[in-house]
Amino acid sequence: MLSVFQRRDMYDSVVVDREQDVVLTTGQLYGLQVRREVDRSFKPVIPFAPHLFGSGKTRFVKSYLELLKSMGERALIGPENISDYEKDRRRSFLDKLHETILLYVDLTDLEPTNPIEEKRNLKWAVYYLIIKTACLQVDIPMMRKTQAYETVEMEALNLVTLLRDILNMRTDQFLLVAFDEVGVLDESDGDFDFETTQDGKVFPYNDLFGIIRGLCLEDNVFFIVVGKSEGLNIHNNAISVSRVELTFIPLSPLEKDSIIEHLEKSSSFMFTGSPKVSQILCHQHFSTSELAELLLELTGGVPGLLVKAINYLLHCKLSQDHLLLSKESFWMIMNDSIATNYCVDPLLPRLSSLSKTRQRLLKMLTLLALYHIRFELDELVHLSSTFDVFLFDLVTDMCFYRRLIVDENRQERYEVLIPKLLIGYIEQSVKNDRLEWLLLQTLKSQPVEFFYESKCRVFEGLVATMFYLQFCYHPTDSLMFSTLGQLSPVWNEMNLKFSSESTAYYMKSIHYTRSTSEVERDTFGINDWKKIVEEMLEFEKIYIPFEPTSRSPDILFKLHGRTSEQNLIVGIACKGRWSFNGIRWNEIVDEACKFLEPVHDQVLTIHPTLHCMLVIMSTKLSTSVATDLNHSSHCYSFGDRVAGDYWIPLNCELIILSESDVENFIGKDILSSLRSAFKSTDNPHSRSIGISTVQEMVLSLSQNN
Repeated sequence: MLSVFQRRDMYDSVVVDREQDVVLTTGQLYGLQVRREVDRSFKPVIPFAPHLFGSGKTRFVKSYLELLKSMGERALIGPENISDYEKDRRRSFLDKLHETILLYVDLTDLEPTNPIEEKRNLKWAVYYLIIKTACLQVDIPMMRKTQAYETVEMEALNLVTLLRDILNMRTDQFLLVAFDEVGVLDESDGDFDFETTQDGKVFPYNDLFGIIRGLCLEDNVFFIVVGKSEGLNIHNNAISVSRVELTFIPLSPLEKDSIIEHLEKSSSFMFTGSPKVSQILCHQHFSTSELAELLLELTGGVPGLLVKAINYLLHCKLSQDHLLLSKESFWMIMNDSIATNYCVDPLLPRLSSLSKTRQRLLKMLTLLALYHIRFELDELVHLSSTFDVFLFDLVTDMCFYRRLIVDENRQERYEVLIPKLLIGYIEQSVKNDRLEWLLLQTLKSQPVEFFYESKCRVFEGLVATMFYLQFCYHPTDSLMFSTLGQLSPVWNEMNLKFSSESTAYYMKSIHYTRSTSEVERDTFGINDWKKIVEEMLEFEKIYIPFEPTSRSPDILFKLHGRTSEQNLIVGIACKGRWSFNGIRWNEIVDEACKFLEPVHDQVLTIHPTLHCMLVIMSTKLSTSVATDLNHSSHCYSFGDRVAGDYWIPLNCELIILSESDVENFIGKDILSSLRSAFKSTDNPHSRSIGISTVQEMVLSLSQNN
């Protein structure tokens, strides 16, 4: 089976959904030209893509000019209001850009180069690599090193003149040099004599961008730099030291519509007539939209992982012509270790050797990905009292991906993306860490609908995770369990120890029956509580409803009695109140009516050994509720009247936890930070929540682990 992978690509993949990246890159190239014309002491601007394998860096720079031509004037002239003179100026620039010669330079070929006296000189090594690349591009004999050195004499103008001669270019014709694999400089410390700071440190990227800066002073020469690297750290140093302004090219993962476009436009030369990929893999009962959704769920829309997955599917189709894909067969094929190893091969060494420090940071990044907590470009993570790292760079270092989010106010923030393809390999490195295992399994179990917006809310998810960990490890030590036991005799009759083998996934879909345009989902309607209890709550799992529905508690689980005589269905209503207004009596009654009553009527009347409990866990109670409860937790049982007009049904209990008990369970500092973050937005970014709070959440959860 491995022989099938000898061919690198099974199809001609078409680059899609890169319009915004083209606009940004073109704008930066134009900005460099304008600065050059206005002030010769300008600071050059360079488009920069410091992303991980698979983000589409190489394919983008190689396809940039083609993508530029396909966009026409939209690449530089947008809807903004500019003068006719400026429009004409931009059109003239675009016309020249359409005639540009692209020189793609792979820095993995960078090596110390003779002549002897300059052998460890980075500038000469870069110059000669550019010259070699130009010779190869036009298929002429390689220029000898001594001849090249004598011709260039380490002068930028001489190099540019030589390149124009080799590439047969006019003096007014644009030359675009694209440096790829810039990350090799991280491993080249012993190869070159880099500039040294006063404290003995070297920053190879400063040297490289200093070289590029010198070349930018020459007319009609432009640069793009890409490659896995500590992008933000390099960005900041380049501004202050190399006097170069780097602008990030986002290269965000593809969305579903873009994957559909990719499948419908890309052709496979391995099949007769070179049909489109969608024609090969899809059929009457399995649409392109369904395949795109599955690929999105598997790869997160990361272009490199996406192309590899499609390649593998085409290999399977070529070797098994009768193969008809379906959702089930897709996952059967792509969950095979041969498929996953093939797709993530470049990342395997890094994923399989997580250091203890990176394992500790993994929980934080998984929480950020799970809850779609956004972060800003310059967000810092404190690794120790003396060492910080940019979260932007940490994501790349951990072999994860970033997704750029631009909100309604045009503010740019990022989200952490962990494709499902990677999760199995990460698990192997943290197999003894139950908390990280749970977080990863939760992330893995999320349907594709979670890709763009988290349905697992931070407060509910935090509560559910804490309950899960205490059920699995420390039920007798749990203050919350002790409180519930003091309030409810039924709770004391339950087996509070989960078997860890049966709790792989705690998120599940519980909401009203509906269908999408093409896929019918398993959902539950208003009269389906018997089905929910019998089918979904059969196992020892904690469930968070798929959507923030108004007709279900935020967390559900079922506890088995120590004997078969009693079982307890528990619903927890997590009421995150982050302002001054606490939960009122009428809201508590509403929660009881939508859960206790239907469960009693549809389930308990049929199964008399079942009991039902609703726990109100609110971060703030209204003054009247807190006063009536004497600022203590309280349990209402069968026959008790709540708020004057609601009676607790048979075999049911309603527990209202005091603010102090909720605070003790969650943690005072965590609640304070969440309150600060959520009072202004439903989806706060990490600066609102605070990275320190996310790390504190990890610490708090780990203590229950």
